[in-house]
Amino acid sequence: MSALSSLGGLPGTAVCAEGGFSSALRLADERVRVDVVIAGTGAAGLCAALAAREAGAERVLVIEKLPLAGGHTLISSGSVSVARTPEEVVGLMNEMLDAGGGRADPALVRVVCEGSWAAKERLARLGVAWSEAPFRAVGAPSARSWNTGTAQSGYDYVQALMRAVRRAGIEVRFSMPATALLVEDRQGVRRVTGLTAERSDGRRLLVEAGAVVLATGGFTGNAAMIRRSRPDIPRGMETTGNPMGEYLDGSTGDGILMAVEAGAALRDMDAVIMLPFAGGRLVDYVGGEVWVNAQGRRFISEGAGFAELCGRVLKEPGARMWAVSDALAPKGATLPMKLMNGAVKEAPDLAALARGIGCSETVLRETLERYNRSVVNGWDEDFGISMRGLPVATPPFYYGLETLSIHYTAGGIAITPQAEVKDAAGRVIPGLYAAGETTGGVHGALRVGGLGLTDALVMGDVAGREAAGAAAAAASATTKG
Repeated sequence: MSALSSLGGLPGTAVCAEGGFSSALRLADERVRVDVVIAGTGAAGLCAALAAREAGAERVLVIEKLPLAGGHTLISSGSVSVARTPEEVVGLMNEMLDAGGGRADPALVRVVCEGSWAAKERLARLGVAWSEAPFRAVGAPSARSWNTGTAQSGYDYVQALMRAVRRAGIEVRFSMPATALLVEDRQGVRRVTGLTAERSDGRRLLVEAGAVVLATGGFTGNAAMIRRSRPDIPRGMETTGNPMGEYLDGSTGDGILMAVEAGAALRDMDAVIMLPFAGGRLVDYVGGEVWVNAQGRRFISEGAGFAELCGRVLKEPGARMWAVSDALAPKGATLPMKLMNGAVKEAPDLAALARGIGCSETVLRETLERYNRSVVNGWDEDFGISMRGLPVATPPFYYGLETLSIHYTAGGIAITPQAEVKDAAGRVIPGLYAAGETTGGVHGALRVGGLGLTDALVMGDVAGREAAGAAAAAASATTKG
């Protein structure tokens, strides 16, 4: 059984120099040579492309399997957690390490935290207008997150990055999934020298490159890989990238599978994060909605971490909860769609809200009054902790049922702090880099809310810069030889 088969997917096998490479050349319909090739156009891939160009790579090619750019970044709520001062960096690092349960790589955590503010500033220079003040993202212990303040922050980032990519003259090819890595094996030392890809019309592309960056996302959309990594997760669970099972979650582990076939090591593959964020929820910040159970009572603080939240939801009948917000709470871009498909409903008053949930109006009224009083006082009466937020009191109310969905995979390709891919012995595989959700080790067992995009932005920049340096070194060595 091949490594890919055991993981539950088989997009292709590594094309090696001994025979396979020459065969790939014959079968290719098009052959190109570049300095750096990047697979994926999410935040990590686009940042890698820009960084590679800025670091001196003249020929940079980005390929994307879907017909549009963005990946999970495009549909994300856009929370980006950052730290500016040395004290804030230490605080953010401690939050990541605590959430990771001792499994996150401290060196990777440091790179992400120390580079977070610069990543935010880079997007600002590209035209991203950040919100005026940080907020507390769902699943985060403190208020360190920023977004654009619009209902489509992830879309805003992708648009800004794609404009910059176009201005830089970087070629992007869509509807062209990577299928395999090109690998030279000389006296037992493997080096990645490019990749193969396939267009939607079946024509095959062979890209020879000084370095390859994998930024293809995680494996939330690969049911076989999820079952292999987490057999305890119920079959058929949807993802927050495809909540109704009607769309496409493009994160199918392609880069992970190709890297394994090329000899890469994986880590933390069981770190699959589930969230109730595919049904009735409309916000991704703490303090904009109330979570209640079937009886209309709060059962958990809305600021709870991901692990606690999932554990408590699973204890509720049917593993369900209701999310309730009012007319004044700023909401994400999903509201019109969720109203249209019935995932969210509108209630003109509290009585209608209680009927919709199926709970006692008296109990629900008491719940909301206590919550609103807690907001005003800054102290959560239900859970004995400090709190900030907005009252949920102004009709119409918006409410919807929430169940758990697969949200993020924190495991993947093992990398160094320079985004170099490592093999099972911990050795670097020359020519191969990875960044974003396709990697493991940055978050450990659990990701802090708001740090998925931070990871992608920072490590994408690192990967592109390092890949450009490796490509230049390889070209110099070839010239001297």
